[in-house]
Amino acid sequence: MRRTLLSLALVLALGAVLVVGIGKVASPPELLRSYFASHGVEETGSVNLVSSIYLGYRAFDTMGETVVLFLAVAGVMALQGGRQ
Repeated sequence: MRRTLLSLALVLALGAVLVVGIGKVASPPELLRSYFASHGVEETGSVNLVSSIYLGYRAFDTMGETVVLFLAVAGVMALQGGRQ
């Protein structure tokens, strides 16, 4: 029982961190478009703007996908309650 509550608390805490993080990072598309157009080449060093966005800024997306996958696995483990 204690392990299940600890797992549930961990899943809820990580979910809260994810929601707060997305809320702080999310911006209107117009703002992002103008930012990438004016800073993309100088921040990433790539002449091609599409490549600079894909290769330079894509790490945040990959990190988000990893967090979502971890939360899904932790949630399933918490729901199973240690049963195999």
